[in-house]
Amino acid sequence: MFDEMMPFMTALVIGLLVGLERERSKNKDVREPIFGVRTLPLLSLLGALAAYLENELFTVIIGVFVGIIILMSYVRWGEGSASWRIGPTTAVAAMLTFVLGFLAHSNSQIAIVLAVILFTLLAIKTRLHTFVRSGIKKKEMTAMLTFLVSAFVVLPLLPNDFVDPWQLIHPTRIWLLFVLIAAVEFSSYIALRQLGARWGLMMTGFFGGFVSATATTISLARRAREQSGRVWPIASGVVLAETSSLIVQLGVLGVIAPKVSLYLAPLLVAPVLVGLVGAIGIILYTGRQSYPVEQGLNLENPISIKRTAIFALLISVGLILIALAARWFGDLGVYVTSALGGAASLRTVTFSVSELASSGEILISVAGVAILLAMLVNMAVKLVIIQRVGGLRLFFLCFLFFCLMLASGVMTYILNPTGF
Repeated sequence: MFDEMMPFMTALVIGLLVGLERERSKNKDVREPIFGVRTLPLLSLLGALAAYLENELFTVIIGVFVGIIILMSYVRWGEGSASWRIGPTTAVAAMLTFVLGFLAHSNSQIAIVLAVILFTLLAIKTRLHTFVRSGIKKKEMTAMLTFLVSAFVVLPLLPNDFVDPWQLIHPTRIWLLFVLIAAVEFSSYIALRQLGARWGLMMTGFFGGFVSATATTISLARRAREQSGRVWPIASGVVLAETSSLIVQLGVLGVIAPKVSLYLAPLLVAPVLVGLVGAIGIILYTGRQSYPVEQGLNLENPISIKRTAIFALLISVGLILIALAARWFGDLGVYVTSALGGAASLRTVTFSVSELASSGEILISVAGVAILLAMLVNMAVKLVIIQRVGGLRLFFLCFLFFCLMLASGVMTYILNPTGF
């Protein structure tokens, strides 16, 4: 089923990308573009469906209908206020509905999935148009282009093997790691900008953590000093930012190091659960006060060529340093290097030691301790920032929650020795 659906998903993505660009760059004098963010995905799906049916006559008929639709979209019937024009989206949707009915006879599962996609595209008309025309800036289009080139052009061209004498640097794996994280960060960044202040401090912190836990922490800490009456919900936002950052690591860990993820994941799952419980506790404690955010978080666009290069470089350097430390100084070298690395980037340490444990370079138990040490140092650095930027009240609240989160990870390691 998945393999059969892949061409349709690819066609949908292609149609959405082209439609998004056409709708965004349309002439402002035109009220509605003829082929935009809904029509082009439908046409792309229609082309994929015609190819799937493998019927030359059927394909020719569909091609003729598409040409007729393009011509009829420019024709207006009637005069004055009574004039009307066939909408291209409606015409393509009608044609696609007919083809889906035809497909349902031979493959009802794919027909149902495509019908749901069709329904969704038609149902979110207003939101889709608003998002494309006012929600995406030029720099974000550039960021999206950077991501697409990285994922679909650069990634397939990279060597799918180790390129260094130490058998550490695997370009495809490192770049895949960037692609996965960039996808989460960019989608969260767009969601955060669209949701804006309506979701309140706590959910803003949660989405911000997917983009950058450190940047979100700093932004929220500044609010604590300016708005002392909101320390509790701001603290929950900081905790949720840390929680969502760990969730990203959990997801990517399962992709890049599936062999060891079952052993190392509990060290991250426990703090995530504690953070979520703590945030819910604050909601219950503060009652129904939503504490809206007057202004959005000051988060930079998460995808750029410079950021991409720095991220790939950090992962490569982290892998080399931790591996060399393990070979020269044993487990102690791994612990010291991971602790120092955690001050800069917990993600780099987590993925580096996970990759090394997966390849057998270090023991899983050593990787587990390294992650906990990096988490300890990373949280300590953030607490220093919180104290300097947000004041003592926010510091003590975050200190309490961070200690509970870290303690849960340590207890998971201690209580499950056989797992490591």
